[in-house]
This record gives sequence, structure tokens and C-alpha cells, in this order.
Amino acid sequence: MRLAGRQVRWLIGAGVCVVLMLVSAMLVDALIAQFHPVFEWEPLRGNEALSGRSRVALADTTGVITVTCVFPSESPAALPVGRLLRRFAQASGETGGAVLSVNYVDPRMDAGVTAQCVAQGAEGAGVLFRQAARRVFVPEAAFLGAAGGYDPVEAENAVAAALLRLSRADGLEIGWLVGHGEPSFESTQQQSGFSGFRRALESEGCRLRNLTLDVSSAVDSGIPAEVGALMVVSPKYPITSVERAVLMDWLDKGGRLFCILPTTGDAGLGPLLEEWGIRVGAALQTPLRLTLYGDGLSDQLNTEHAVTRDLAGRATLFFTAPRSLFLNAPRGTVVTPLVWMPVVSGAGLGAQPSEPVCVMAAAERGGGGVDLALRSGRLVVVADAAFAANQFVLNHATANRDLAVQVVRWLTGLSGSGARSDVAEVLRLGLDRRSWRVVAGTLVCVVPMLVCAALWLLTRRWS
Repeated sequence: MRLAGRQVRWLIGAGVCVVLMLVSAMLVDALIAQFHPVFEWEPLRGNEALSGRSRVALADTTGVITVTCVFPSESPAALPVGRLLRRFAQASGETGGAVLSVNYVDPRMDAGVTAQCVAQGAEGAGVLFRQAARRVFVPEAAFLGAAGGYDPVEAENAVAAALLRLSRADGLEIGWLVGHGEPSFESTQQQSGFSGFRRALESEGCRLRNLTLDVSSAVDSGIPAEVGALMVVSPKYPITSVERAVLMDWLDKGGRLFCILPTTGDAGLGPLLEEWGIRVGAALQTPLRLTLYGDGLSDQLNTEHAVTRDLAGRATLFFTAPRSLFLNAPRGTVVTPLVWMPVVSGAGLGAQPSEPVCVMAAAERGGGGVDLALRSGRLVVVADAAFAANQFVLNHATANRDLAVQVVRWLTGLSGSGARSDVAEVLRLGLDRRSWRVVAGTLVCVVPMLVCAALWLLTRRWS
């Protein structure tokens, strides 16, 4: 069959369009490789529903909470935060918790009311929560993303955190062991900082404090009684035998310990962990699932344990250099694997999947009985130094932040869930969501459409 000239031209034009779309896809892929974007998709139930964590925060509060929004009209957070708070106010009547009374103030139009808010704790633009004599102020920056646009995930988390802080006025103290080259929880470094984890714990009503195991001056100079849990995060230098003895005695008396192991070695914790039924192995074989940058992925979480059951089946964890954990529970101790990672044996094309390896485990001992004041000792170990670092905790596409918070909640005995399982759409590219859509739409849609229109005009002229 001989094609007409116009048909040939249209076929050529269609072919060119297909090629241009492939080129556009390659350009998008190049942008992904360059800027490291993270994609998250909205749940099917839409934007108007609050997450389960937010509803738990509402249910944990009582009485009347006055919420005052202090935003200038041009603030990118003014309108969306107003809509968010209306959803919280509506949900407060459904959860049986506190009643939210929401007010809106423009600092330039209501100078008198703004001055009152400042006197009560407001520090510029933001949202002020008041209940009786307690005040919690959330600044405007807490509702915005890195590029300055409104971030729906961070905004909802900020409101839920404020409600939790009101309901837990005294807070919980979490010790952060120092003195062995541990990273600082104030550091904002992407690879080694833990400021994101600190913010996540503060949003649960916890307070982090540096703690040194100095037992040289007095018998009682170990771990203060007000410390609800102690974190040992990737020490560079080994913990001494005297310090380890303090930790072991504290655990036997109901202490709670969260260990994030360094990349190599056991930081002097090996004898303690083995007494609790956990032995640290060498680096893993090649993980079965890897990111573009070589991080291991795992979605195999224990469906029964309180730490992981809220995330099991719908969460993906990232690990930089995970190591294997071998479990052998001694008498009187319950040791539970929390996270497994599938690995492959061998190398190259012939590599075959092998049995999943445990990379995170929990242990519990004692407690119960007739003495209700005696609580059980608890221990959680994760065999990856960067598990709760900023690169993963501040990444909405991973569940590392949620799981790390869940660990602290289980250790300290907090009820409910700290998992942000229902998240709104967030695109991490160094641009806000609108800018990213403009870039992607231009590359994938607009360019090919303009070329098609040009070809159509040319074919009309030729005909």
C-alpha cells in the first residue's frame, strides 16, 4: 500500500515526537540523578483526611485549646495552615479529645491582638497554642519546606507535635551518650547530623540531653533517674568496661537502651549485647535491593512487635552500611528480630538471593510479677550507623524517621503510634512542588506538543 505524501509526513512527525518524548524522559532522568529527588504520592483517600498520628495527638488532649494563627496575608503558609487547622478542629469533635478554638490574626491589621499574642509567647509569624497556663508556639518555618514553600507533611506534623507537647507538659528526658566521639544531635550535616531525629523526638514531647557516664566521683553519678531512655549512637571510641558495667546494671534495674552501632566494631558494647542475646556480625553481603546510590532497601518488618507492626507491609527503610545481627536469647530474655534485609550470595549475574539477615532487633527482660513498680529492661539495636541520620530522617520517602521514633516510644512506654503513615504529596528536588511540576511538565509535555504543532503547520503549508 502506497502512502500519500501527507501520511508520510505525519508518520515522520509522529516518529519525531516519540523520539522527543524519549529525549525528554532522559532529561528528566538526568535531573533525578543530579538533584536526588524523592517522590511521595498522596494516599487514595485524599488531602482532607488527617493522619492516624494526628488523631492520636488529638485524642490524648483534653479541655479547650485556643489556637491563634499569626500570619501576614502574603505568607505562603497563611491559607494552607488555616485549612489544616480547620481540619484539626473538625476532627477534634470526632476523637473525643480537646476542643480546638481557632482564631486568625494579621499582624499588620490587628496590632493589638498581635501584641497580646507576643506577650503570651508568639515570636513572629506562626501559630500559638494555649491551654490553661501552658503555651506552645510553632514558628512559620515549621510549616515550610527547604525551598520555602508550604510543606503539608511538615505542617501537619508540626501541629500534631504542638498538641502532644501540650498534653505532656513535663516531657520525657532522653539521654544522649557523649564522650566517645558520638555525633551531635544538634548537627545539621546531611550525612552525619542528627538534628532531624532531635526534632522528631521533640515533636513527641521528649527532650534530649547529653549524658556522660562518669562513675569516678560517686556511686550515684551514673544515669539520672529522670532519664527515660539512653541512646548510644555510633561511638568512634570504645565504651570502657566500667561504663559498660554501669549500663548493664542500669538495664537490669529496668533501664531502656537504644544502640545505633558504628560501621565497624561494636564500640565496646559486645559483651553487653551478647548477655542480652544479640551478637554483632560483619558487614552484610550485597543487599538484594539497592538505591541508585548504593543504599540498601528493606521492607521486611516484624508484623507482631509493637515497634514495627504499625509500619509493617507499608514502609521502606534505607540502610547505608548495614551489618548482620545474630540472635540467641538467654533464659529470661525475649529477643525479637524487628527488621530483615534480603541479601544475595556471590557476585555478578549469577548471584542468587539468600536468606534474609536481621539488621535490627529488640530484647526485653524482667518486670511483671507482683511488684508493679518493677519495670522490665528493654534494649533495641540497629546495625547501621546512619539509620537515624538526617539523610534518611529528613527524607519523606523512607520510614527511618517513623521507625526510630517508634523505638523511643516503645522504650519509654508511650502509648499510641508515632508513625506518620498517611502523608501528603511531597517532592524533594530543591524546588517547591509547583516549580517541580513546571519543570517536569515543560520537559515531558510542552516541548513535544510545541514540536507537534510546528510539524502540523509545516504539513499544512506543504499540502
